[in-house]
Amino acid sequence: MFLHLNPQSGVPVYRQMARQLQERIAAGQLADGAQLPSVRELSAELHVNPLTVAKVYQFLERDGLVEFRRGQGTFVAADRAQLSKARQQKLIRHAVEQVVSEARHLGLSLEQLQLLIQKSYERKPS
Repeated sequence: MFLHLNPQSGVPVYRQMARQLQERIAAGQLADGAQLPSVRELSAELHVNPLTVAKVYQFLERDGLVEFRRGQGTFVAADRAQLSKARQQKLIRHAVEQVVSEARHLGLSLEQLQLLIQKSYERKPS
């Protein structure tokens, strides 16, 4: 998959995983009905305890973002409603706060940060 975990971030690994999956579902990078890796596969890939992955999948199911299909696996919920703008902003807010914190730490001005974000945004296809 394409999750990047940082054990030194101070944020629990399960929260990092849940947030990244929520963001990918909200952005449409994980399409409705797409199958997620099995608990065993994802735990091996990320080198985390399988119980951690199971916990993340349970959180996502509780939020209506994924569904379990007995004997088949875990899938992005096909009938989920389109995420509201407020929910989308809530999901991205954490990442923005991290970027701003890092930019300030490095001494970048707001204008420099905005230019970097603009260039990155324009490079990435929707």
